[in-house]
Amino acid sequence: MSNSIRPDRRNFLIASAGMLCASAVPLARAQSYPNRPVKIIVAYAPGGANDMTARIYAEALSVRLQQSFVVENRPGASGISGTVQAAKAEPDGYTLMLGAGGVMTINPALHQNLSYEPLRDFAPIGLASRSPLVMVVPSSLPIKSVAELIAHARARPEGISFASPGAGTPLHLAGELFTRQAGIKALHVPYKGSAPGIADVIAGRVDLMCDALNSSLPFIRSGKLRALAVTTAQRSDQLPEVPTLQEAGLKDFDVSSWFGLFAPANTPREIVGLLAAELQKATAMPETRQKIANIGLETVSSTPEQLRAMIEREQLRWKEVVRQANIKP
Repeated sequence: MSNSIRPDRRNFLIASAGMLCASAVPLARAQSYPNRPVKIIVAYAPGGANDMTARIYAEALSVRLQQSFVVENRPGASGISGTVQAAKAEPDGYTLMLGAGGVMTINPALHQNLSYEPLRDFAPIGLASRSPLVMVVPSSLPIKSVAELIAHARARPEGISFASPGAGTPLHLAGELFTRQAGIKALHVPYKGSAPGIADVIAGRVDLMCDALNSSLPFIRSGKLRALAVTTAQRSDQLPEVPTLQEAGLKDFDVSSWFGLFAPANTPREIVGLLAAELQKATAMPETRQKIANIGLETVSSTPEQLRAMIEREQLRWKEVVRQANIKP
């Protein structure tokens, strides 16, 4: 009996062996990753919420994956400089970015010739943390609810004034979205940062501000500011007695200052998947949740697909707000 293999059978076996080898390459790559330190770019200076979130998750991922995750700050041009550098990095999983929602969803609406495109140049990995925004008024203003604020604004020909840390910031756009959905007139008063804006709200020189919760919380607790609502779909654990804007009647209002992990586009899918799974596990760790709460934020997680879909929705929303309000960067 002949031991020779028919040509068609031989070709089938060769092809099958090739397919097995090809499928083993991504698996082996994922199993060996990471085998050297991983850099997480933050496009802002040290000390802010973006930077602190990145450092908390860098520590958690270092523990989980038994490899160093190191934060590198590259501030400049409202986050654009560091974001471009991250987008141009080698797509091998060893350079990541902890990106802010404004960089991913507001900058594309504000800048016609932006030097990066979030969903073209990045592979979303997952959400990491967020800060609900809180609508605050001076305690001297006799207003106790969103309904009273809207009635107060409609009773005044000039409407009300609202502060923000600068034109085109997430807090500015949240205020614009509120005034439009509420159908009230409002004068935007931009400041160079949240602190001077909050100071003028406390003093009664400005009527309202949508501020990051961690920034306003001390003044709310001391009685200098009154919280009317939070901007997220769910109430905040730190202000459970304060209703959401949806509860106050503003349909589908859900705005937060959020941070997520991204890799350069074309990073191998199996590495993105591994990082997404480990990020979600890190988010669920009690020590991570406590550290994020200590800086006034909330842990939040998502799949890469959920983060991508959220960015697409927010880009459309902020593009329309920027157009209607004629906001310039």
